[in-house]
Amino acid sequence: MYVSIAQIEQSLSRLEGLHPFFGMSFLVFKKAEIPVGETTEFVFARAAAELLDTYYKASTGYDGYYNPFQPSSVKSRWVAPGYYHQSLQRITTDTFADVTTHPKGSSEWGWRDDYVEGLRRHLEGGLIPAFDLAVWLFRQYDLHAGAAPDELIGQLFLNFQILPEERDELFDVSIPDLAKPWLMKHPVNERQLVRLIGHPPGATPEEGAALERLELNAVGPASHLTYEPSERLNIITGDNSLGKTFLLECIWWALTGEWLQRPAYPRQKNGLPKASIRFSIKTAEGTDHKAVSHFDRKEATWTIPQNRKVLAGLVIYGRHDGSFAVWDPAKVQAKKNVPVKIPTWILLDKQSLWDGVRVNTPQTEYWLCNGLLRDWVQWQVGGTRYEDQFSALRTCLDRLSPSQAEPLVPGEPSRWFPLDSRETPTLKMPYGEIPVQLASAGVQRIVSVAYVLVWAWFEHLAACAVVQKSPQRRVVLLIDEVEAHLHPKWQRVIVPALTDVVNVLSTEITPQIHLATHSPMVMASVETIFNAKTDNLHHLSLAGADVQMKELPFVKRGTADQWLISNVFELRQARSVDAERDIEAAKALQMGGEPTPQNVTEVNARLLATLAPDDEFWPRWRFFAKQYGLEQ
Repeated sequence: MYVSIAQIEQSLSRLEGLHPFFGMSFLVFKKAEIPVGETTEFVFARAAAELLDTYYKASTGYDGYYNPFQPSSVKSRWVAPGYYHQSLQRITTDTFADVTTHPKGSSEWGWRDDYVEGLRRHLEGGLIPAFDLAVWLFRQYDLHAGAAPDELIGQLFLNFQILPEERDELFDVSIPDLAKPWLMKHPVNERQLVRLIGHPPGATPEEGAALERLELNAVGPASHLTYEPSERLNIITGDNSLGKTFLLECIWWALTGEWLQRPAYPRQKNGLPKASIRFSIKTAEGTDHKAVSHFDRKEATWTIPQNRKVLAGLVIYGRHDGSFAVWDPAKVQAKKNVPVKIPTWILLDKQSLWDGVRVNTPQTEYWLCNGLLRDWVQWQVGGTRYEDQFSALRTCLDRLSPSQAEPLVPGEPSRWFPLDSRETPTLKMPYGEIPVQLASAGVQRIVSVAYVLVWAWFEHLAACAVVQKSPQRRVVLLIDEVEAHLHPKWQRVIVPALTDVVNVLSTEITPQIHLATHSPMVMASVETIFNAKTDNLHHLSLAGADVQMKELPFVKRGTADQWLISNVFELRQARSVDAERDIEAAKALQMGGEPTPQNVTEVNARLLATLAPDDEFWPRWRFFAKQYGLEQ
């Protein structure tokens, strides 16, 4: 059994007011058994370095140490690698000169005869919390099952040869209220500890975060909007011009720190509070980063939240115009080794999606993306080296197909265009193979989605290999107007397919998906996969002169027309505008007023012009009309 992370957190809160001399220098001297009333040859810096390396090395990626005691700077408790022979030795020599004997310029050390009394004065009425100090020092110490808290105190006194007089005068040996649980089966690991105490200076932020919360004030169509997504699937609905696309752009910015093309702008309206964007992103392990950004009107830009504790996972954004944006956390580290400004994100418009993106610098040329045409052919004909990429692409196309009867299947690459020397990817259609450039808009949309997913994932794997880090397990997928260019039969399968296809890339991926849609067919298709524990339905609506966002309960409605007349799409009838107008007029005639044969005849003529012969409204209307002499 080991001390739990909860107990470490409690104990650290009780150590933060203790002078570092008592947790460091005092233990160095006790371990070395320096004499009382005389001196001995003793290299303080060497012994202090050994103690700090053993007990205060909280991060293997940082050469310095963590000081859980009273810090010299309020900015950080992390101290430099040379702390033991700079700050610590100076403190020991100057501040505690009344308890030690150390001839200037020598390596002789010893305790003064009255050192215990002197140390008690330095404690200023307090005592060293023995249990809490032992918790920090022995956080990796293996305790037997059922161990008592005072065993840790005993270990502290034994290891550092604390004398009875020192114990009685300097230490508080009482057991405070313990955390629940105060012991756990496994020792605290570095990630857990750093998450508790904060990252050291210059540390690479933890990765793999998804959006937890986004709050917009005085920016966009809403004066105030709060978006709290679920962990898996989030569907965003609402009328045109209410902010679905705007919300996705803000989600991208919160995750990546980058605006696409142009930033959001505050509302131009008097009486509103200062424009701000607040957000929280969080890893699966619980590490989060909260930030607030304000709009600088002078610079016409948003303040950039600095020093992120965590970075998002791989972010892929399919935009309403058919372009895609991809942000890769592995590139954040990889670009540090490149002497030119290379973005950590890439925008693939229609042309660059097909043909690739390159950056020219005075020194060299960087291809950020080869493009669908080159990559597809290389993956298909490149043999075993690219078999994983092509297998993933082929599977993604199959899963994203409108039906098993109409699968998207790659054909053989071939030369199609006389002036283009490249071989072109093809698709097998019922009427023969065609180049992907000549496929329908809907097919091109799906082919683009499949390619970007596969390319982004394998590009991430390649970047991780270069910087020697583990691949992401979190992928955040944003898609605007997911039904764009798709026939209703395709709209019926696209969202279930997207939730499934991410795991084609890796079974270890945990996706968070944000989709904006206007389609009742898409909503009907989600009924089979929606899980209230992991998914949310968000709705934007107009309330007076302002926009509001609500989380709606997801109710199975069975058919697309029932979704049309639900509170998601807010239509009164799943018919044409004229038919809706005439039915409402007929209902008004039935429900009130004084119907006459003449106005019943007039309404009936209008219904004949707008309703189908077998419309379900006819039986109700004909029974009513017959009472006023209308025979049909």
